[in-house]
Amino acid sequence: MDEKIVFQKLQAISSEEAMRLAIQVAEEGAPFVSPNPLVGCVIVNRQHQFLASGFHARYGEAHAEVNALKKLTADELVGSTFYVTLEPCAHQGKTPSCAKTLAQLNIARVVYGLVDPNPLVQGAGAKILQNAGIEAFEYQGSLKSDLEDLCEVFLTNFTHKKTFIAAKVAASLDGKIGLKSGDSRWITSEESRQYVHQIRSWYDAILVGRKTIEIDNPSLNIRHPRIHKTNKLVIVDPSAQVVQQIQNGKKFQFMHCHQPENIFFALSPQVKNEPSIENFLQSQNLQSIFFTSTADLKENFWKKNIKSIFIEGGAETYAHFFKNQLVDRLHLFLAPQVIGGLNGLGWSDSFGIQALSDRLVLKKTKISMKGSDYYLTGRFY
Repeated sequence: MDEKIVFQKLQAISSEEAMRLAIQVAEEGAPFVSPNPLVGCVIVNRQHQFLASGFHARYGEAHAEVNALKKLTADELVGSTFYVTLEPCAHQGKTPSCAKTLAQLNIARVVYGLVDPNPLVQGAGAKILQNAGIEAFEYQGSLKSDLEDLCEVFLTNFTHKKTFIAAKVAASLDGKIGLKSGDSRWITSEESRQYVHQIRSWYDAILVGRKTIEIDNPSLNIRHPRIHKTNKLVIVDPSAQVVQQIQNGKKFQFMHCHQPENIFFALSPQVKNEPSIENFLQSQNLQSIFFTSTADLKENFWKKNIKSIFIEGGAETYAHFFKNQLVDRLHLFLAPQVIGGLNGLGWSDSFGIQALSDRLVLKKTKISMKGSDYYLTGRFY
């Protein structure tokens, strides 16, 4: 959500505006809440005037409802309504139950955006509130799709027990990510590139293929003025070619920007028969994931407790994930320029379909501007 909305205390606010603001503030926690969901909360008084907002800022710390209500006095809370993007939790984990906390207050109602799919909640939070005489019901307004997008990683993790996968593509208007010679910097604007660093922070791990490492020598860290976070890094290197280059003394930027325990090399099982490589990885505290197919690789992400992946290239890596229908969300940056097919390298050149009925269809799309570029994002599944 690019256009920020701001309300002054005691400013009149509609139900839709309250939920939209709750979504907006929830997004502030995106870099740090995993594996928890993004949650925002807005409190209004009896006259439906804005009182306070809060969000879940970091895993293990206070939840959105608590961060909002602690800004108010007990008198201000009397007869108030809470708008929360996700059903208040019923159980106590690292923090107390939000539903039980709210049940002790003199409030009128709680409107929650989505039912929490966590079996420990899943309607139990609403029941706790209702048993305390507080009206509690699920929101059914026009922002339902936005609420699902906000919580998409958590919903995928809990509902399907799998890692959420997003892909970023930065391309020209004709879909080129660089030249066949390997020249690829820079197609998109500085504003787009900074926003990519923000998007990186939303996911647990960044993934690239071997050729991206060899050609671009990227750092693949998060360089954003307001976000200080270290992600995991997955390098798809089936034949261990990058590993062998490191073993032979080659210096790569990513090795200086990430702790070795956060670097995962995705390798083919045949590498297990080369003890020198496995021994080297262990001696450097570098991690390994052995996989037989792209689908198998995704299964291994889940086993490694990686809840979300952000793919950043290259073309062959995109192909493996797209042709196996493993990409949940696309982040597409289109620069207003044309490179041409003669020497240009297209991001989709390495995969294709047999019939139009097999095409990948992007749904729930949103478009905005980042500098001079178009930013388009949407879901495939």
